[in-house]
Amino acid sequence: MQNLFPKIGNSQTLSQEIVEKIEDVIRQKKVLPGEKLPTEKEMCTMFSVSRTALREALQMLSARGLINIRKGSGIYVNNYSSAHVIKPMSLFLELNLDRDYILYVIEVRKIIEPAIARLAAINRTESDLKELEKNLNELKRCPINNFYKQGQIDRDFHLIIANACKNPIIPVIVTPIFKLMPKIRTLVYANVETAKSEAIEYHVKVIDKIRSKDAEGAYRMMVEHLEVAERHSKKIINGIG
Repeated sequence: MQNLFPKIGNSQTLSQEIVEKIEDVIRQKKVLPGEKLPTEKEMCTMFSVSRTALREALQMLSARGLINIRKGSGIYVNNYSSAHVIKPMSLFLELNLDRDYILYVIEVRKIIEPAIARLAAINRTESDLKELEKNLNELKRCPINNFYKQGQIDRDFHLIIANACKNPIIPVIVTPIFKLMPKIRTLVYANVETAKSEAIEYHVKVIDKIRSKDAEGAYRMMVEHLEVAERHSKKIINGIG
């Protein structure tokens, strides 16, 4: 077995340093997704560490989704998916969500979503349009007092547009932000009487621009849509305050 891991010193906790060394090997693609790492015994010898320190490190790497420890089979490098990025970011945003973060979220959305709408108008497919129309009908039919469901439908509308860009990085970036929308929109729909009707109005306008492949029109409509969302957010924050 090739010695992938040199002996380590004591400048950091052993387990953390082991994590960094194994992660470096994975980053450098010396061991590819689906391939096995050396056995615990082999890595203990390579690092010159105890099995306890190594197992602590392996548990950290497993929790982060970098490796898969299969009992009786070995330690495998995972195929690192977008879910491993989205989950911790979503958790961070949700745990920090307060009145300030509501405005931070809308500020970020105003920066990136108009450009996403523009790209979606250029790259959308007929399948994307069908999804958007289905989503619009769901919002129209949703009971007026089911605020959380309305928030979920609203979130899905913006995710469909992100996916319509045909750039796989965009959904990874925006999904953690959009996952906050049901919670935020629940407050908005419950406290702003015109929220649902205005959402439907702007969803129709955005869809029309995307359908006609009017990139700049889609950009402008999304700007206006988010300006309305910002007014609604400030209204509920003032109510909280």
